[in-house]
Amino acid sequence: MSPDPLQEHNFVSLMGIVLIALIAVTSLAAYAWVCVARHRPALSAALRAGAALCAAGATAVYAWGAVQLLRFDITVHAEACRQAVGAGRAARVDGYEATYFPLRFGCHVTGDGTYTAGVPGWLNPTALSLGLGAVALAIAAAAASPDFRDACGRRARSLFHVPFGAHS
Repeated sequence: MSPDPLQEHNFVSLMGIVLIALIAVTSLAAYAWVCVARHRPALSAALRAGAALCAAGATAVYAWGAVQLLRFDITVHAEACRQAVGAGRAARVDGYEATYFPLRFGCHVTGDGTYTAGVPGWLNPTALSLGLGAVALAIAAAAASPDFRDACGRRARSLFHVPFGAHS
Protein backbone atom coordinates (compact mmCIF):
# COMPACT_ATOMS: atom_id res chain seq x y z
CA MET A 1 0.00 0.00 0.00
CA SER A 2 1.33 3.42 -0.89
CA PRO A 3 1.85 6.18 1.71
CA ASP A 4 -1.17 8.01 0.25
CA PRO A 5 -4.21 5.76 0.83
CA LEU A 6 -6.24 7.69 -1.76
CA GLN A 7 -3.75 7.48 -4.62
CA GLU A 8 -5.35 7.89 -8.03
CA HIS A 9 -4.30 8.54 -11.63
CA ASN A 10 -3.41 12.05 -12.70
CA PHE A 11 -5.89 13.38 -15.28
CA VAL A 12 -3.17 15.32 -17.17
CA SER A 13 -0.92 12.25 -17.32
CA LEU A 14 -3.73 10.10 -18.70
CA MET A 15 -4.58 12.76 -21.31
CA GLY A 16 -0.90 12.88 -22.31
CA ILE A 17 -0.81 9.09 -22.64
CA VAL A 18 -3.90 9.12 -24.86
CA LEU A 19 -2.57 11.94 -27.06
CA ILE A 20 0.86 10.34 -27.50
CA ALA A 21 -0.77 6.96 -28.13
CA LEU A 22 -3.00 8.40 -30.87
CA ILE A 23 0.02 9.89 -32.60
CA ALA A 24 1.99 6.64 -32.21
CA VAL A 25 -0.84 4.42 -33.48
CA THR A 26 -1.37 6.63 -36.52
CA SER A 27 2.36 6.74 -37.28
CA LEU A 28 2.84 2.98 -36.86
CA ALA A 29 -0.16 2.18 -39.04
CA ALA A 30 1.10 4.54 -41.74
CA TYR A 31 4.56 2.95 -41.53
CA ALA A 32 3.03 -0.52 -41.93
CA TRP A 33 1.08 0.66 -44.97
CA VAL A 34 4.21 2.15 -46.55
CA CYS A 35 6.20 -1.05 -45.90
CA VAL A 36 3.62 -3.18 -47.66
CA ALA A 37 2.93 -0.71 -50.49
CA ARG A 38 6.59 -0.13 -51.39
CA HIS A 39 8.03 -3.59 -50.93
CA ARG A 40 5.27 -6.04 -51.75
CA PRO A 41 7.34 -9.18 -52.35
CA ALA A 42 9.93 -8.64 -49.60
CA LEU A 43 9.59 -10.85 -46.53
CA SER A 44 11.46 -8.41 -44.33
CA ALA A 45 9.05 -5.60 -45.30
CA ALA A 46 6.04 -7.77 -44.45
CA LEU A 47 7.60 -8.66 -41.10
CA ARG A 48 8.33 -4.96 -40.40
CA ALA A 49 4.71 -4.12 -41.25
CA GLY A 50 3.51 -6.87 -38.91
CA ALA A 51 5.76 -5.56 -36.13
CA ALA A 52 4.43 -2.04 -36.65
CA LEU A 53 0.82 -3.26 -36.56
CA CYS A 54 1.44 -5.27 -33.38
CA ALA A 55 3.05 -2.23 -31.77
CA ALA A 56 0.11 -0.08 -32.90
CA GLY A 57 -2.31 -2.63 -31.45
CA ALA A 58 -0.50 -2.73 -28.10
CA THR A 59 -0.47 1.06 -27.97
CA ALA A 60 -4.15 1.30 -28.93
CA VAL A 61 -5.19 -1.24 -26.27
CA TYR A 62 -3.20 0.61 -23.61
CA ALA A 63 -4.68 3.94 -24.72
CA TRP A 64 -8.19 2.46 -24.56
CA GLY A 65 -7.49 1.53 -20.93
CA ALA A 66 -6.30 5.07 -20.25
CA VAL A 67 -9.53 6.40 -21.74
CA GLN A 68 -11.49 4.09 -19.43
CA LEU A 69 -9.65 5.59 -16.47
CA LEU A 70 -10.21 9.15 -17.74
CA ARG A 71 -13.94 8.70 -17.28
CA PHE A 72 -13.27 7.03 -13.94
CA ASP A 73 -13.05 10.11 -11.71
CA ILE A 74 -13.32 10.48 -7.93
CA THR A 75 -17.11 10.56 -8.03
CA VAL A 76 -17.35 6.97 -9.31
CA HIS A 77 -14.53 5.40 -7.27
CA ALA A 78 -16.82 4.30 -4.43
CA GLU A 79 -19.38 2.72 -6.75
CA ALA A 80 -16.71 0.99 -8.85
CA CYS A 81 -15.03 -0.35 -5.72
CA ARG A 82 -18.36 -1.57 -4.38
CA GLN A 83 -18.92 -3.49 -7.63
CA ALA A 84 -15.35 -4.85 -7.63
CA VAL A 85 -15.20 -6.02 -4.01
CA GLY A 86 -18.85 -6.84 -3.42
CA ALA A 87 -21.39 -5.22 -1.16
CA GLY A 88 -20.20 -7.11 1.93
CA ARG A 89 -16.61 -5.81 1.71
CA ALA A 90 -17.41 -2.32 0.41
CA ALA A 91 -17.46 -0.78 3.88
CA ARG A 92 -13.90 -2.06 4.49
CA VAL A 93 -12.34 -0.25 1.48
CA ASP A 94 -9.60 1.85 3.07
CA GLY A 95 -7.78 3.22 0.05
CA TYR A 96 -7.11 3.28 -3.67
CA GLU A 97 -4.01 2.19 -5.53
CA ALA A 98 -3.27 3.47 -9.04
CA THR A 99 -0.50 2.27 -11.36
CA TYR A 100 0.42 3.11 -14.95
CA PHE A 101 2.47 -0.04 -15.75
CA PRO A 102 0.46 -2.20 -15.61
CA LEU A 103 -2.46 0.15 -16.08
CA ARG A 104 -4.88 -0.40 -13.22
CA PHE A 105 -6.94 1.14 -10.45
CA GLY A 106 -7.21 -0.92 -7.30
CA CYS A 107 -9.48 -0.78 -4.29
CA HIS A 108 -7.69 -1.87 -1.13
CA VAL A 109 -9.79 -3.77 1.40
CA THR A 110 -8.47 -4.04 4.96
CA GLY A 111 -7.19 -7.57 5.54
CA ASP A 112 -8.36 -8.81 2.14
CA GLY A 113 -6.02 -7.34 -0.48
CA THR A 114 -6.52 -5.12 -3.50
CA TYR A 115 -9.25 -5.58 -6.12
CA THR A 116 -8.97 -4.15 -9.61
CA ALA A 117 -11.66 -1.77 -10.83
CA GLY A 118 -12.01 0.45 -13.89
CA VAL A 119 -9.65 -1.49 -16.19
CA PRO A 120 -10.78 -4.76 -17.79
CA GLY A 121 -8.72 -7.78 -16.78
CA TRP A 122 -7.80 -8.64 -20.37
CA LEU A 123 -6.27 -5.24 -21.15
CA ASN A 124 -2.75 -5.56 -19.72
CA PRO A 125 -2.11 -9.15 -20.92
CA THR A 126 -3.32 -8.19 -24.41
CA ALA A 127 -1.08 -5.12 -24.56
CA LEU A 128 1.89 -7.17 -23.32
CA SER A 129 1.25 -9.97 -25.82
CA LEU A 130 1.01 -7.54 -28.73
CA GLY A 131 4.15 -5.76 -27.55
CA LEU A 132 6.09 -9.03 -27.37
CA GLY A 133 4.76 -9.95 -30.81
CA ALA A 134 6.04 -6.63 -32.14
CA VAL A 135 9.50 -7.31 -30.72
CA ALA A 136 9.58 -10.85 -32.13
CA LEU A 137 8.48 -9.68 -35.58
CA ALA A 138 11.01 -6.83 -35.54
CA ILE A 139 13.80 -9.29 -34.75
CA ALA A 140 12.58 -11.63 -37.50
CA ALA A 141 12.43 -8.70 -39.94
CA ALA A 142 16.01 -7.73 -39.10
CA ALA A 143 17.17 -11.32 -39.58
CA ALA A 144 15.31 -11.57 -42.92
CA SER A 145 16.81 -8.33 -44.22
CA PRO A 146 19.29 -8.79 -47.07
CA ASP A 147 21.62 -6.22 -45.46
CA PHE A 148 21.68 -8.23 -42.24
CA ARG A 149 22.37 -11.50 -44.07
CA ASP A 150 25.17 -9.89 -46.10
CA ALA A 151 26.76 -8.37 -43.00
CA CYS A 152 26.58 -11.69 -41.13
CA GLY A 153 28.09 -13.50 -44.10
CA ARG A 154 30.99 -11.02 -44.29
CA ARG A 155 31.63 -11.34 -40.55
CA ALA A 156 31.56 -15.12 -40.70
CA ARG A 157 33.97 -15.17 -43.65
CA SER A 158 36.34 -12.76 -41.88
CA LEU A 159 36.26 -14.77 -38.65
CA PHE A 160 37.00 -18.09 -40.30
CA HIS A 161 39.23 -16.86 -43.09
CA VAL A 162 42.69 -18.34 -42.99
CA PRO A 163 45.05 -16.62 -45.41
CA PHE A 164 46.50 -18.84 -48.10
CA GLY A 165 49.74 -20.37 -47.01
CA ALA A 166 49.27 -19.70 -43.27
CA HIS A 167 49.75 -22.80 -41.18
CA SER A 168 49.57 -23.24 -37.46
